[in-house]
Amino acid sequence: MPRIVGGSAKGRIIKTPPGRVRPATARARKSLFDYLSEFIPGARVLDLFCGSGGLGFEALSRGASNAWFVDVAVRSIYVARENAETLGLNHQTRFIRKDVFRFLNQFEEISDGKFDLIFAAPPYRIAEPQRIMDSIARSGAVASGAAICLEYSHHTPHPNCSLYKLDRRKVYGETVIDVWDYIKKDGEPK
Repeated sequence: MPRIVGGSAKGRIIKTPPGRVRPATARARKSLFDYLSEFIPGARVLDLFCGSGGLGFEALSRGASNAWFVDVAVRSIYVARENAETLGLNHQTRFIRKDVFRFLNQFEEISDGKFDLIFAAPPYRIAEPQRIMDSIARSGAVASGAAICLEYSHHTPHPNCSLYKLDRRKVYGETVIDVWDYIKKDGEPK
């Protein structure tokens, strides 16, 4: 069973939905969250393809203000809600059962603000890193100065996006984890 690796909930076990959920290894999560430490305090977090919600809960444990969890699978949303309750973080969460691409297309109708930290860790069988980055870029979900963390198979072509600068790419066995920084447009407020 995966555990939260840092912050106020460090060491707490989180459940995973049955089936093909692939939670990031503790080593990969620790490395990623140590790297993101400047982004996390007070951040609004969006966890796409949330599965168990491990990435969003890790961010909340380390000081993020709130997190939205999006997944199309009923079981994933159920388990993520259960994990929020067990961790005592349910007052900082919102759960949306919807296809991630549909959610991003309708983002401005659904949301009351932008996100400072976005995680996208789709199942490898549907991983389309370029489509995910393009959909995030079009959605209007990204706050100025935000970071986007994308997890995908090393067998998948790396994405490219002119609105973001690749800040970090790490490979952990079969898994690639990219961190992309939003590039502020001229005239855009900070």
